[in-house]
Amino acid sequence: MPSYLVVTLFGSCRSSTLADLLALIAAQHCRALDSHFMSFDAVSAFALRIGGNWDRLVRVETALKDFAQRMQLEISVQQEAGQAEHEAVLPYVLDAIGLESADMSAAIVRFCARQGVGVRELSTRSYRPKHSSEQLIQLRAAVDLPAHAHLGQFKSDFFDLCDALNLDAAIEPERGMS
Repeated sequence: MPSYLVVTLFGSCRSSTLADLLALIAAQHCRALDSHFMSFDAVSAFALRIGGNWDRLVRVETALKDFAQRMQLEISVQQEAGQAEHEAVLPYVLDAIGLESADMSAAIVRFCARQGVGVRELSTRSYRPKHSSEQLIQLRAAVDLPAHAHLGQFKSDFFDLCDALNLDAAIEPERGMS
């Protein structure tokens, strides 16, 4: 029966460091199942879910902690409980873009929570388009709508929220990686 570790690493991380980390996981006969890497100016963040037999995960955990210490990375490791029964859901992707606003992300996540919609992944990106002095923010959320939810009503309510926040928005079924 496979077990899982959820690992986060923070610090200065180049592509070669990332390659070494993934090779270390494979050398312990474990698999990096889900991962997300982001590099900011001088700091990188890497989150991943590792799967394998419990004895291999114990070994990979020790190896990861040694690796993090050698590379001067902060590390957090947590064992993930076994897969629980989940209710039937419809996976969707929410996209929104508009003028940078401090409450945009909070408003959308609060909306999802009130609707009983689970947010599985959330990312935002702030940028200034060419030929513009205005800062924009783009949000993408992978969400799980309960199968019993009324999809048409959820879409209508989401678009009403985005109109009130002056955001362009889209909702699409999730197709593979978001």
